[in-house]
Amino acid sequence: MMKLYLTIIFLFASIIAHAQSNPRDCENAIIICGDSSLGIEPNGIGFDEFSLPGNYPPNCYTFDHHRLWFKFEFVTSGTFTFDLIPDNGLDDYDFAIFGPNVDCTNLGHAIRCSSTNPQQAGVPADTGLNMTETDTEEGPGEDGNGYLKYIDALAGEVYYLLVDRAEGSGPLSIFYTGTAALPNPVEANRPNNLLQCDTDGVFDGQTDFNLESQTAIIKGSQTDVTVTYHESLNDASIGDNPLPNPYRNTSNPQTIYARVTSDSGCFDITTFELEIGNPELMQPEDVILCSHSSSEEYLLDNIIPEVIADPQGYVFSYYDSEEDANNNRAPLGTTVVFTETPRTVFVRVSSQANPDCFSVTSFQGYTIFFEPAGRPSDVIACDDDFDEKIRIDLNEKSVEILDGRAPVDFEILYFASEEDRDNRSNPLSGIFQNTQNPQTIYVSFTAIASECTDFTQFSIRVNPLPVPVFEQDGYIYCLNATEKLPISVQSGFRYYRWDTGEEGRNTNTIYVDSPGTYSVTVTNGSGCSNSVSTVVTASNIATITLVEVHDFNGKNNSVMVMVEGPGDYEFAIDNYFQFQDENFFTGLSNGYHTVHVRDKNGCGVISQEFLVLDYPRYFTPNNDGYHDVWHIVGLNEFPKAQVRIYDRFGKFLKQVSPISKGWDGKDSNGTKMPSSDYWFTIQIENRPKYRGHFTLKR
Repeated sequence: MMKLYLTIIFLFASIIAHAQSNPRDCENAIIICGDSSLGIEPNGIGFDEFSLPGNYPPNCYTFDHHRLWFKFEFVTSGTFTFDLIPDNGLDDYDFAIFGPNVDCTNLGHAIRCSSTNPQQAGVPADTGLNMTETDTEEGPGEDGNGYLKYIDALAGEVYYLLVDRAEGSGPLSIFYTGTAALPNPVEANRPNNLLQCDTDGVFDGQTDFNLESQTAIIKGSQTDVTVTYHESLNDASIGDNPLPNPYRNTSNPQTIYARVTSDSGCFDITTFELEIGNPELMQPEDVILCSHSSSEEYLLDNIIPEVIADPQGYVFSYYDSEEDANNNRAPLGTTVVFTETPRTVFVRVSSQANPDCFSVTSFQGYTIFFEPAGRPSDVIACDDDFDEKIRIDLNEKSVEILDGRAPVDFEILYFASEEDRDNRSNPLSGIFQNTQNPQTIYVSFTAIASECTDFTQFSIRVNPLPVPVFEQDGYIYCLNATEKLPISVQSGFRYYRWDTGEEGRNTNTIYVDSPGTYSVTVTNGSGCSNSVSTVVTASNIATITLVEVHDFNGKNNSVMVMVEGPGDYEFAIDNYFQFQDENFFTGLSNGYHTVHVRDKNGCGVISQEFLVLDYPRYFTPNNDGYHDVWHIVGLNEFPKAQVRIYDRFGKFLKQVSPISKGWDGKDSNGTKMPSSDYWFTIQIENRPKYRGHFTLKR
C-alpha cells in the first residue's frame, strides 16, 4: 500500500510529475510511483481538457472548482483501488477515472465517476475505489456512498485520475491500496544544514550559499537523476522556479526544498536549512549588584550563560562601545567595576574557528546600595532538662537582624540548612526547637523594594549542665567528735559556691560541725551551673540509762539495756565483736558481765559492767579446791544483805555474811552438815526476798 498525502505544507505520496508544470492540467499529471513526498494544494482548474473533441466530460460532475490530475502506470497486473480522505474529515472531494491506455488528447469517457455529497448522503467524506462496491458511477448530491468498484489493471496500462474539491478548503490524503504494482521511486537523502557566517561587512543576516555542495549527498548512489533546489514545497512538488547557485538567503534560518527527479519522471523531496553561522545571541538582563559600598567589581564571564545557550567553540570579549566591539578594539579585560550609575558593556562572541564570524550584544550593569543584615548573636543556653534542646523565639532574632530598620521594608526568613536557604524552601518561623546540638540557623534578609538579599546566620548551642555528686549519699556527724566533718563533691569544676558562704575555684570540700542540709552550686567551663544538696545527720555515742537484770533464774538469767542518744545502736555482752540490734540478752551466768553499746555510725562504744546474782546449785566441801564453799558471786556488793541457811526440815543452821567467802557446810556450832538438800533465803535491800535450795555433797 502507498500513501499520497496532499497538504498545503507537507504531503507524503508516491508520485511522478513533469518538471516546471502544473498538475491542474492533464499533461502535467502527477505520476504515482513508490513512496516519496509531495507538497501541493488544489488551486483552480487549469486547461479545459474537455474542450478537445476526443475528451468527454464525466456524467456525474463538472469538475470545475479546484482540481488535480494523477497518472497511474502499472508495471504488474492486479487490482487498482485507493482511498481519498479529506484531512479535516469534512471536505467534499469528487473524482473521475479515464483509461486504460488513453492520453490527455483522447481521454474518451470516464470509466468511474463519483460526486456524492457526503453531508447530503449522510456518509463519511472518504471516497475512492474498493473491492466491495459494484457500481461504477454515483452522485451527484445524496446519491451513493462515496466508493465505486475496483479496476482490474494489467501490466503496462495507464489510467488518469481527476480529483476536484467541490466543497471545502483543506488538503486530502491519497492511500493507494491496490495490488497492481507502480514504478519504483527515487530517494532524496537528507543532507546536513548549511551553516555560513555573514562576513561581508553588512550585518543583515544574508550571505551567498553554495547549494550544489549538497547535491552529492542528496543523490547518494543513484544515477540518471537530477537535483534542483526550491524555496517552497509547492515549487519543489511541481518542479517550478529552481534556485540559482550560489544562492543568497532571504531569511535566517531558511528552509530549502531539494527535488530529486529520475529520467522517468519519478521524484522525491527532502529539505535542509540555510543558517547564518554568526553566533545567535540572546539579550542579557541587566546586571544589578546589591552592594554594601558605592561600587562593586563584576566578573564579566558571569554573563555568558545569558548571552548564548551553548558557549562551546566561542571566544568572549567585552568593550565599552559597540564600535570597539565590532572592530575588536580596546577590550575591557575580565572584570569591570559597576557603580550606582548604569554602565553599558558590549559583548563580542567570536567563533574559535573563524574569528571574523562574530555577533555583538550588550547589557547594562549597576549597583544598588544595600545595608548588610545585622549579625544576630548566638543562642547559648544551659541544658536544664538534659535533652540538649531549647526553644527559641525567632522573632526576637529579627530585632537583632533589622538593627533598627523598619520591619515592613524587609523580609527575614530562617532555614535549617544552606540548601533550604538557597532554594527558599522549608522556612522556619515562630517558636523553634533545635533538632541537633550545636545547630546553625541560616538567615535570608531581603529588602522588599530592591529585592537585594544578604545572608547571615547564628548558632544554637545547648551546653551541658555540670552534675555535682557528693562522695557519699549522706553524712553522719558525731556530736562527740573532736574534729569537723569533711563533705565533698568531685573536683574539676570552674567554681564552687556553698550555702555556708564558702566559695572558690577549688572549694569542692568544706568542713562542718553540725548536722543539717548543705548545698553547693557548681559552675562548669561553659558557665552553666547546677546545685546539689546533702543531709548531714547527727549521731553520738550512746548513753546507758538502765541495765535491768533479771537474776536468780539459772539458765534464764537475762538483762535489758536501755540507752539514749541520736545514733543507731547495737549491743554486745562481754564479747566485744558479737553485736546485735536487740538490747535484750538471756541465758546469762551468774557473776559480773559487761554490756557494750556501739553507735553504728561510728561515733563510738560505751561499756558498762553489771552483776547477775545467782546461787550455786550444789557444792562439795571436801577441801579439793573445787566448789568447797557455797558462795553467791557479787553479793559482797550488798553488805546489808542477809543470807540464812536451813536444812530440809526448815531448821535454821547458819546466817552467812555477804562479805564472807560463803558457807562451808557447817552449822553455827561448827558441825559439818551431812550431804543433803538445804534451803536458803536472801534478803537484799529494796529487793524482794528470794528463797531457794541447793545440794551439799560430801
